[in-house]
Amino acid sequence: MEKQLVALRNLTGLVLDAERMKLQQIIKAEQDLAEQVAELDRESTKRAAQLLAKGGMDTALLAGADLRWQNWVQQQKRALNTRRSAILAKQEEQRLKAQKAFGQAEAVGRLLEKSAEEARMKSGRA
Repeated sequence: MEKQLVALRNLTGLVLDAERMKLQQIIKAEQDLAEQVAELDRESTKRAAQLLAKGGMDTALLAGADLRWQNWVQQQKRALNTRRSAILAKQEEQRLKAQKAFGQAEAVGRLLEKSAEEARMKSGRA
């Protein structure tokens, strides 16, 4: 019985590690998208500061390039945030899977401890 529990503990440990790794990958993907959105915001802020320094006018603004660029930035942010929303949903799903794997690993660990304790008690009586 104890050999089976050890094998089961090893298996549940591997499953837990795999689920945690998947969760970390999803978290990293979401962070990358969040950083891309932040970069777009930084660039917009930088452009606004440039315009302010030039008295609110320059050739890009006068030619209409700024408006097209601002529209592009908004479209990109919308697309990135849509992807982030999907990833956040996956992240929650994966978090639940990792929690379940953790619970299973903990339960097997406790069974193994209980089995070892029972074996010690039997050997102490014999």
